[in-house]
Amino acid sequence: MLNVVSKYLGLTRSLGYPSHLMVEVSSACQLNCPLCPLGNGRLSRPRQLMKMQTFKRIVDDIGDYIYHININGMGEPLLNENICEMISFAKAKNIYVDLYTNLQIENQDVIEGLVQAGLDAILISCDGATKDIYEKYRVHGDFDRLISNINVLVETKKRAKSIKPQVNIQFILFEHNQSQLSQIAELVRTLDADNLVIKRPFLFWGDQRDASVFLPKNEQVNMYRRHGAKLQWQGKTKSKCDLLWASSVILADGAVVPCCFDYDGKVQFGNVNQDSFTAIWNNPSYRSFRRQVQKDWRKIPICNSDFQAGCPNMHIHHDDWLIKVNPSLVARRTSHRSRVTRDELDRSK
Repeated sequence: MLNVVSKYLGLTRSLGYPSHLMVEVSSACQLNCPLCPLGNGRLSRPRQLMKMQTFKRIVDDIGDYIYHININGMGEPLLNENICEMISFAKAKNIYVDLYTNLQIENQDVIEGLVQAGLDAILISCDGATKDIYEKYRVHGDFDRLISNINVLVETKKRAKSIKPQVNIQFILFEHNQSQLSQIAELVRTLDADNLVIKRPFLFWGDQRDASVFLPKNEQVNMYRRHGAKLQWQGKTKSKCDLLWASSVILADGAVVPCCFDYDGKVQFGNVNQDSFTAIWNNPSYRSFRRQVQKDWRKIPICNSDFQAGCPNMHIHHDDWLIKVNPSLVARRTSHRSRVTRDELDRSK
């Protein structure tokens, strides 16, 4: 609460600690997704896995103040061999822990370990209801392995008589998969997953080359509109950034950066392997960056020029980007149609 007050008072020093941390335990991935800076080779940072010692240092330092750790970042978290131990360590502090994954891991013991570790929620990427559609974007992904792994996860939950983790299936809405909305809803029901999450794609800087292939041509569901040779957001621009007072991101090497949109770690406030996060949170560089954002975020490169049309956080409201829906609603509404409009998606929330 104090950090929210600090933001509205225009303070550069946050009076409280963040309630939410994103911790990148891996900056490596098995896939080569075309619109991802890691998958398409544009990420300049080294591929590495966070050490268990670093993760423990973070939780020991800030764990009594935060309520949510999102294990996410540019890489695939299940590649870190300590992932289940990390989750257990955070859960011992009663922290809500979730993660995003492609669930392409070959060792299914790790999947069972996620349930045993007490993971609260998992978001699994599945952008197609069939092998050919799924593997068009998830390059080097194996659709059959994904389905098998989801089954293992759901069955492990049932054997353990556990409601956790909540199993959410994410479907990014592309031009080539729009016709599969009813099929993906049916698949989610068949797998006995908890939710279907439909996400509209956004572009990192330099992805114009692939935009025409993947972005939906229907502008009702596309967050971008083409103006000549450039793409622009369709939504309104926010006046302030909420992230710098309420959350923070720690990369796999321990670097503390402003938010997940600084995917290359260009702005770093310190490193938790050298200083505690609580010391970094209000250090001079962090406060200076907050001051710059308050003054004019458009003059900061990572906020304005590292993405097509600027930082997604300053243009996208949560309801415009992620739409969690009941699978039966999507299937019922789209059973006789090949496309879904933005209004229809909004009504399913």
